[in-house]
Amino acid sequence: MDDAKSLLQKRKGLFFVLEGTDGAGTTTQCHLLCDALTDRGHQVICTREPGGTPIGERIRGLVLDNRYKEMSHSTELLLYSAARAQHVKQKIIPALETGNIVICDRFTASSIAYQSHGRGIDLEIVEGANRISAGECRPDHTIYLNVSLEESLRRRVERRESIDRIESEGSDFQNRVINGFNQISLRDSGQKSIIDASQNKVAVAKCIIDDVLKCWPDL
Repeated sequence: MDDAKSLLQKRKGLFFVLEGTDGAGTTTQCHLLCDALTDRGHQVICTREPGGTPIGERIRGLVLDNRYKEMSHSTELLLYSAARAQHVKQKIIPALETGNIVICDRFTASSIAYQSHGRGIDLEIVEGANRISAGECRPDHTIYLNVSLEESLRRRVERRESIDRIESEGSDFQNRVINGFNQISLRDSGQKSIIDASQNKVAVAKCIIDDVLKCWPDL
């Protein structure tokens, strides 16, 4: 991240992040927000964590693979951090520097929710990993999607997709993650929106774009 700070000083774009537990709809809402801002004439990059780059996607496949149940919590944290470091340097900062809007499905708050609140890794360790991997790159606006454990489980069952290594953790783990996101969103002193994601996806998307345009009227 040696050149991250200097690049960020020159950046022209806006960085939006959607955060929430599995089943909250972060992926769906990232794409809907991307479509809404694209329709308004903006150049928008929609990306995700872990992933976003060829290296990041390889790491994503590894960290979510059900075959690696023995993966230690520290290994998991470091893999997520490695993917983010590559993502920030290769994709996010260059896109912001050229004036694009970047919308990311999860970022540093997810590491705190999953690895600290969920896994029990000391918060200072997770925050230190976030500083190394993200450097000075911080969201301009974070959108927190709140959903209950029951609704999260219902949606994951409804998707009828295979369950990854993180999603296969029990309800106690998922509940700790949800509580973690609630605490993180309340402590976040930056520009943020806290959205009731239990509504249908169209209603949630309207809440998000309305709040984004209220906070960023020039969009």
